This record gives sequence, structure tokens and C-alpha cells, in this order.
Amino acid sequence: MGNESKIEFTNILIFILILVVILLVVAVILYIYIKRKEKNENKIPGKNINNNKNKITPEEKQSIFNFMEFDKVEDNMIVQKNGNRYLMVIECQGVNYDLMSVAEKNGVEQGFVQFLNTLRSTIQIYIQTRSINLENSLITYKKKLKDVEDKYRKMQSEYERMVESDKYTDEQIKKAYFELTKQANLFEYGTSIIKDTERMSLNKNILNKKYYIIVPYYSLEAGSDKLDKEEIKNIAFSELYTRCQGLISSISVCGVRGKILRTNELIELLYMAYNRDEAEIFGLDK
Repeated sequence: MGNESKIEFTNILIFILILVVILLVVAVILYIYIKRKEKNENKIPGKNINNNKNKITPEEKQSIFNFMEFDKVEDNMIVQKNGNRYLMVIECQGVNYDLMSVAEKNGVEQGFVQFLNTLRSTIQIYIQTRSINLENSLITYKKKLKDVEDKYRKMQSEYERMVESDKYTDEQIKKAYFELTKQANLFEYGTSIIKDTERMSLNKNILNKKYYIIVPYYSLEAGSDKLDKEEIKNIAFSELYTRCQGLISSISVCGVRGKILRTNELIELLYMAYNRDEAEIFGLDK
């Protein structure tokens, strides 16, 4: 009986093993069949399982670099995806957090928390680093210094004429000398500023960071398929302007000032994003 039991148990194990092998083979065959079917469906012309790939929903997460892919810029907005997405950009002037007192830092942090709590739509934060070009500043400084120098030379000639003449009292001469000294100090100060600025312009590693909040609007938010593109654009502008003004008011609690970029400023922002290396040589104005 002991040998018969062992033989019966062995037969059961063999049966179970054969059954498992059969199930594995069937599973492999089904997997291969399904994969071949999907591959054949993708080859059928006009049939694409990713038909909704280009449809953008407000809930879809977007990369910050997507704002640079645009169709055109108009009415202070960046138009994307053939009018399915509009962007308005707020430029923010930062605060020097490190130089603040503990109470001021707490106020900024509380204001930022309040700003986050007021958000009712998605936003993107973009930081653009630019090299500072001091050429235009130098031209402006030198033009103003030339006016200061001309006035100083004129006052110097007038003072010398007053000294040589006997028509003026000592009080008038002292007053003229005082004004001449002020103008001379102003001219000397302006000259030193230009020299320092020229030395700074030799350093090509002077960088400036600009901070932006990007506010999107999707055409799907209009809630109607009967609107034409012009109507959607007007709705997008009105909605984005309202949202941006609300954000500017919210960040002002933190001491951060903001402004909505105009069309030409948006063009400059995009130009710098696409041509960062060449922008120092060929600026947007060229």
C-alpha cells in the first residue's frame, strides 16, 4: 500500500506540473496575439490611438518650457496651440530677503502663504538670467555728464568775470563761488561714476535675474463650441487680465511689485529665451 500511495502522489504532481505548463503556454500565446493586434491597428491609415494627444485640458501639467512654443504674440498675450492656449506674463521685482529683520521676514513669509492660498488657477514661475549690457547706460551717463560739464564751464567763466569786475559785492561773489563749487563736485562725481561703469563693463560675467509668473488660459474654459477665435481671444484677454491683477495684488503683500508685460516686452522675453548667447551681440533693437 505504501508504494501505491507514493505512485499515486507522484502522478498527481506530474498532472499539476503539466497543467501549469499548459497555462503558461496559453498565456504566452495570448500575450503575443494581443501585441500583434495592437501593432496591426497602429498601422491602419487614419487610425491613431493618440487622437486626444493635442487636446489640452486645464488640469494637464505643463512644462515651464512650453510657454516658449508659440504661434504669435498679440494683445499682451502669447498665443499657443492654434488659439487653444493663451499666456499672460507678470514681471516681478524681488525683495532683498537676506537684509530684512526677523519681523520683516515673517511678514514676507506670511504674505507668500496668503498668496498661495488665493490661487484659483494654475501658474508657472519662470526665472531668466541675462547678462547686463552697460553700453546703453554709458551712453546716457556721458550725455548727461556733457550737460553738467557745459554748465560748469559756463558758471566758471561767469564767476571769473564777476571777480574781475567791480560791479558785484563780496556777498554775491561768495554765493557764485558756492554754486560753482557745487557744480564742480557734481561734475567730478559724474566723471567717477562713468569710470567705474566702464571698468564694470569689461566684466562679461555680470548677470541679472528676472522673475516672471506665467498665467495660462485654455479655450476649453470658455465653455462653448460656438464661439469663433476672435471671441475666444477677447474672453481670454479679459480673464487673464483679471487673474493677473489679482496675482499682482496678492504678491504685493510680500513686498513684491509686479506688472503685466506688454507685447513688445513679451517679444523681448521670448527673444532672450531663444537667443541667449547671441543676444549680447545682436540685441532685439538690432
